[in-house]
Amino acid sequence: MKYFSDLIVEFLTQQGIDYVSFNPGASFRGVHDSLVNLREQKNTPQIIMSCHEEISVAIAHGYYKACGKHMVVLVHANIGLQHASMAIFNAWCDRVPLLVLGGNGPLDASKRRPWIDWIHTSQGIDSMLQGFTKWTDLPISQKATIESLYRGLRLMNTEAKGPVFISLDAAVQEEKLGDDVILYPAETTLGSVLPAIDDSFAEFIAHKLLSSSFPILIVDFSGKDSATVETLIMLADELGIAVVDRGGRYNFPNTHSLSIVDEAEDIINSSDFILALEVQDLWGALNCPAPDAFNQQPYIATLSSNDMLMSSSVTDYQHLMPVNLSLHAHLNHSLQKILKIITKRQTNSSFDSMRANRIGKIKYQHDVARTKWLDFQVSHRDDDVIHVSSALATIHDNLKSYNWIVTNTGSVTIDAWVKKLWDLDREGCYLGLSGGAGLGYGLGASIGAALAHKDDDTICINLQSDGDFLYTPSGLWTLSQYDIPLLTIVMNNQLYLNSKQHAEIIALARKRDQVNSDVATSFHENPVDFLALADSFNIYNAGKANTLKALESSLENAIDYILTHRKPCLVEVIMQ
Repeated sequence: MKYFSDLIVEFLTQQGIDYVSFNPGASFRGVHDSLVNLREQKNTPQIIMSCHEEISVAIAHGYYKACGKHMVVLVHANIGLQHASMAIFNAWCDRVPLLVLGGNGPLDASKRRPWIDWIHTSQGIDSMLQGFTKWTDLPISQKATIESLYRGLRLMNTEAKGPVFISLDAAVQEEKLGDDVILYPAETTLGSVLPAIDDSFAEFIAHKLLSSSFPILIVDFSGKDSATVETLIMLADELGIAVVDRGGRYNFPNTHSLSIVDEAEDIINSSDFILALEVQDLWGALNCPAPDAFNQQPYIATLSSNDMLMSSSVTDYQHLMPVNLSLHAHLNHSLQKILKIITKRQTNSSFDSMRANRIGKIKYQHDVARTKWLDFQVSHRDDDVIHVSSALATIHDNLKSYNWIVTNTGSVTIDAWVKKLWDLDREGCYLGLSGGAGLGYGLGASIGAALAHKDDDTICINLQSDGDFLYTPSGLWTLSQYDIPLLTIVMNNQLYLNSKQHAEIIALARKRDQVNSDVATSFHENPVDFLALADSFNIYNAGKANTLKALESSLENAIDYILTHRKPCLVEVIMQ
């Protein structure tokens, strides 16, 4: 006998879904049973169990960013979805497509069990997500559910991408499969494709790039399509222009002499034409002045999908930035069209001289900045307590000869130093932050990314801030259970650093004692033993480092273990 939940699993198999991530819940027990009993069939998705829904969603989030493939998430009715909602919010802000299937108790009240089915059934279960999902649906029949699944995948595969939620009625899941309920053709889920900008816009932007004395590119999420990286390199080299990288993804190699990853004010102030590519916060990127100064700004053109995914309740769209031209089109195809026009131009000595002058100025600033950052971390190498910059430089130095990716940078502070000190010059080597700045992202997302690299020799590094870790420590169980080869380096300053910094700002503004900034922001009085925590989940610990020399030793041990056993490992660094 075949049940409707069996067909749902066949749909996932048809769509090439390799994994389904979940914390078990009764409201999707029908699909759970089908996954278990069909798991020996060819290409049936395998289960990745976690101990919290926030972890389940973060795993799928990190997996997609690491390999560009979807992992489906199942969440329990009401309570499971509420646990998952923070991670879904992260995915929304990070513009990551996720298919979240939420069990729901029977909407037909006559089919509900006493008590439990009533508190785990919602007439509008999707209402808690509608501010930060691209689309939601509550189908109440087999045929409607199949249509919803295909529509949901197609919508989330279409720019601008984002998470989709579909409710699966518990009673419908468990019904015998209807004789007339069948799957659609697999290609039904293919996303609609944006065209490139038309010829007139391509000609106009190419003309502005060629005729402006100091044009620049600003990028943020352009690396969502990894193919844009090579196009950007060719475009920057051809024109000799700066690429100011906001770092939402791996967009452009930070080792390139035209790359500006921080301290971009002089470059931006010198510009007379700005082309912003998938920049979420252009106002912040330009460090904008008061509105009465907008008349003095350079000509600004934007090419992005941001305005295609707006929420009236989540204001991640940032300040409204006045621009001269705003375009929605396929990014890489558009850039290739612009590049083709530029490379066919007639060269002249005036342009060549202008290009050479730009390259010299940009390269000088690039080199000065990188030297300053390197000198800064060197100056802190003898600190009594390890400085974050020196810790990260040491980690990077020990990884240089290996194939590595950084799956998570844990905090804004760590992320900034990684971009300054690490050689981020390969596709996929850097996966970006959480999107929504939600604590609890790091470990789950890193599990998903490392799962994507489980069968190769990549060393996946989770630069795990201690505060974020304490939101989802049970993620270590999933790591251990599935032997996922992730190197977690706990960057332990025994603080919620950002909260301490805010406490200091308020104390200073109110002329109060800043020494109290540690109260309710630190773990100093009751520190966590992260190595013991790893041991309790059967995760190999490579030691705790209080000095840079000890850190080098622990890293050597950890790298050898990861490469030899392809199992997870944890290192702890005590730092400022």
